[in-house]
Order: sequence, then C-alpha cells, then structure tokens
Amino acid sequence: MSKRPAGSVSLSQYRDQHYRGSRQDQEKALLKSTTLYIGNLSFFTSEEQIFELFSRAGDVKRIIMGLDKVSKTPCGFCFVEFYARNDALNAMRYINGTRLDDRIIRTDWDAGFKEGRQFGRGKSGGQVRDEYRTDYDEGRGGYGKLVQSKIRRRDS
Repeated sequence: MSKRPAGSVSLSQYRDQHYRGSRQDQEKALLKSTTLYIGNLSFFTSEEQIFELFSRAGDVKRIIMGLDKVSKTPCGFCFVEFYARNDALNAMRYINGTRLDDRIIRTDWDAGFKEGRQFGRGKSGGQVRDEYRTDYDEGRGGYGKLVQSKIRRRDS
C-alpha cells in the first residue's frame, strides 16, 4: 500500500493518453505537479474569472485557456499553474466541484503544461466530449458538434 502525504488530494483514475513517457513517469509528475486541468467550463468564461477564483487558493503563475484548434476560440477547459504545490492542493480541495459561470467545474492534477496541449482533440477542433453530446448546453455552444451537423444537413 502506497503512502500519500498527510492532507494530500488523491489522484484521479484519468491519465492523459498523449503523455510522453511511461505511466510511472506520469504518476511521479502528477505527485509533484503545480498544474491543474480545469474542465466543464463555459465557452464564455474569461481568463479573468478563472484568475479571480483560483487566486483565492494561492499565487497563480499562469492560466492557459483551452482553445478550439480550428477556430482558436475557448472550448471549455484550461490549465492553471501555481507557483507552489500547496497552493494547487488548496485549489483541488476547495475549488473542485464549485460553481463558476453557472457551471460545476472539475479540477484534476495535470503532469504539467506543454505547448500544443491547449488545443481541443476532437475531430472538429473542440473537446472530444462536445463532439458526441446530444443534450443542449448553452454554455458549451448548444448541441454537440455531431448533432449540430445533422441538424444543418436536415435543414438544408
């Protein structure tokens, strides 16, 4: 049984499938990381709003907004990098599951931002989850991309 430092927040089961390195290397990086992945953001949430919320947990080093790789517009996620692990830990403890822009946001440990990761990985440029979503979500651009394309084909 592995020991976690007192007061730590456990790692989720999710692992970035594009991480360059072994699973063990990724685990070590996550345990030392000062970077968080923030998900379920509204497409309309600003960097300033994110800074306002996360700076309550500690000193934010930088925020990298997630962008649609085609349109270069926000697509519902970001990375928040802190100067200190303890500040990131506070954000995990106290901000995960809170409401921002009328949405429940999710925070997760990230092994560290690398250039290129700010772009969505979905076929249409955004996040994969927004490709297949069948419900209407105003904060995330309406219906999922596949549903929207079916509606457009039907209406043409």
